[in-house]
Formats: sequence, structure tokens, C-alpha cells
Amino acid sequence: MTQTIRIDRLTLPMMIGILDFEREAPQTVEISIDIRVRAGLAPGEFISYAPVVEHLIALSTSRRHIDLVEELAEEIFAFLFPDPRIAGATVTVMKPDIFAQAAGVGITEIRENSS
Repeated sequence: MTQTIRIDRLTLPMMIGILDFEREAPQTVEISIDIRVRAGLAPGEFISYAPVVEHLIALSTSRRHIDLVEELAEEIFAFLFPDPRIAGATVTVMKPDIFAQAAGVGITEIRENSS
């Protein structure tokens, strides 16, 4: 059995971006994460999405500035991958308010967990 845990379009205000106006006030960021679970979890064992969401909410409320959406994705992988039960993840970080002509701009990164 293959299991994927999905966090879909978690929407948070973040201090993110390299342009001057992006350093002055938070902007909306949408984060989607697919966490691929390694086969062989014991009966009743699971990976909770709650700590991931709580970590990202705490990052948002800290108002710490992040330059690039790639850096935010890197931080998410660093949070996930110490858990050896996680086989890999796909992280999408979108900024929906940058261009009126687009639903959003950002990145999707796919990585395997080597732990």
C-alpha cells in the first residue's frame, strides 16, 4: 500500500520576497505538500500532518523574512526529512497575488528522503 498525506493550499501571510515592497509587509503564500509514507508502518502507526501545519503557522506568525519561495520549500523539507518514515515529498509554494493575470506564481519541488 502506498500512502500520501496531503496538505492542500495552506494559506498564510508570510514575509517573503527579494523586492523592496516584499520586505515591507506580509504577502499571501499558498503551500501544498504531498508527504509520501514509507511502506511497512506498524498497525495504528501514522504520520500526522498537524506538526507540519503548526510549524508553518509559527513561521508565519514569527514574521521572519524569507527571500525566495525556494528557501521556504527547503525549510519544509528540512522539517519533514528527519522522520525516516517519510519516503519523500512534493512541496509547492505559490504567491497568488503577484500577477493579476495568473492564479499564482511559485515553485514545485520533488525530493526523496535519504534518512
